[in-house]
Amino acid sequence: MEAIYPANERERLRRLHSFGILDTPTESSLDAIARLAAMSLRTPIALVNFIDETRQWCKSAYGMRRRPVSRRESLCAHALVAGDMLVIPDATEDERFRDHPEVVGKSRIVFYAGAVLKTSDGAALGTLCAIDHEPHTVTDDEQSALRTLANCVIIYLEGRQASKRLAEAQSRLETASRNRDEFLAMLAHELRAPLAPIHTAVEVLARPEATDAQRIRAQQILRRHVRYMSQIVDDLLSASLVSRGAVALTLEPVRLRDLVDRAVELSEAAMTKGVHSLTIDVGEALYVEADTTQCPLIIAHLLKNAATYTPSAGRIDVSVQAGETEVALRVQDTGIGIAAADLEEIFELFRQTERSLARSSGGMGLGLTLARKLAELHGGTLVAGSEGLGHGSEFTLTLRRAAPPAPVTHDNEEALTATPMSVLVIDDNPDTADAIALYFELSGHETRVAYRAAEALAIVDNWVPDVVLSDIGLPDVDGYELVRAFRKLERLQATTFVAITGYADDRTAALEAGFDAHMPKPVDAGKLERCLIRHRARNRRSP
Repeated sequence: MEAIYPANERERLRRLHSFGILDTPTESSLDAIARLAAMSLRTPIALVNFIDETRQWCKSAYGMRRRPVSRRESLCAHALVAGDMLVIPDATEDERFRDHPEVVGKSRIVFYAGAVLKTSDGAALGTLCAIDHEPHTVTDDEQSALRTLANCVIIYLEGRQASKRLAEAQSRLETASRNRDEFLAMLAHELRAPLAPIHTAVEVLARPEATDAQRIRAQQILRRHVRYMSQIVDDLLSASLVSRGAVALTLEPVRLRDLVDRAVELSEAAMTKGVHSLTIDVGEALYVEADTTQCPLIIAHLLKNAATYTPSAGRIDVSVQAGETEVALRVQDTGIGIAAADLEEIFELFRQTERSLARSSGGMGLGLTLARKLAELHGGTLVAGSEGLGHGSEFTLTLRRAAPPAPVTHDNEEALTATPMSVLVIDDNPDTADAIALYFELSGHETRVAYRAAEALAIVDNWVPDVVLSDIGLPDVDGYELVRAFRKLERLQATTFVAITGYADDRTAALEAGFDAHMPKPVDAGKLERCLIRHRARNRRSP
């Protein structure tokens, strides 16, 4: 006899397997339901059966021993196709089933009533059936009772599944909470560490007896540790943005070697500190689809990770394997390796494994999380591999391969020592506004400062700035409304507007409001100045 299948068989099987019920021991709750079914229909036997790809598998049996039956020889399989319930009062008189293996074989089933076990979303898993070796008539009340008991089976299964999922979710929450607490403790340590040298350097600069050499040394300390704290803040912001998919990437054909070289620059301090040997085997002619800002960060995180977890004077190798459509960039090290259980865990947000020789050197555990998320936003992958602790590690970044871009000719850029600009700085934090204004003044630009939107509007009544640098969260009118008001003024048509804000994920809103660019705090004043000069130089060349 041929096996029969419902129309939605694939989805039905997926739901059946999701319960994890097949090939499990008997359970008293389901045994009790089978017994009630037999009593309700006055039969000697009742079964709870599930139908998988090839068989009828019995979970609970009353009145007989459990045993599997081939799906081709299963009456319950017919019940699934029938829909809600299959009732056979006397199989020996029913043309459909008089020759069925369960009727003429050892089972000698004459009476069969099977209510389909149907989940709340409509998937038929099997049946609750009552059977006898003698003919039966079934009343409407008995059929209703069988349906009710079949629904009890589903309620039991779905309740157990929900409890399991709830327990798993609770476990994940507890793990996330523990990871968060560990991360916050680590963050406090990472932020506290540079504050001591920053405070001391400021005190040195305030001492009138300090020599020029001592002042220069104090400035270097300040610059280094402020840069370090800025990197921490940038990583935190990036982790938040990337985890929500709020980072906008511009994918274009880019030479892979250029991306690697940029990443090496970004990770130079970690390499130097570890006195590592770095080899790069990446061809000059290989191009990938990548964002020129974010993709080097992926590779830099891999290099920093390798440097962190490789003992001093180790070796780090960067190589590439190119296919027709994909390029695999590998970063291998001779470091302490990764345990098999940690190969995926190292990519979890706020999670740092125990593989560090000195745990404090492991950082905050954000780098690999950001790297994988950014790789996925590029349409690529990032995976880790290791033969175990003490055997080094290998990270493979896969990106889409690209054809070299067509040659483009450019006019010579104007020198960065361009005509001084007039700059209006708007920020409700006086220290922030005054510091940016001071930097631009020292660079030879004319500056004015406003701490509220109303002050800024009053200033432009009698003064036309070349550049407006504005915060978004102002106390009277937000930066969006302010830039819209500026854009309505005829005399400010040539002004460049830049949003400088702690709201790092509002780039789209800023551009839609009328800003020409968006930069998150803390802003690098030197980088900002160079960007402004280039931007205005391009605008002057445009017709």
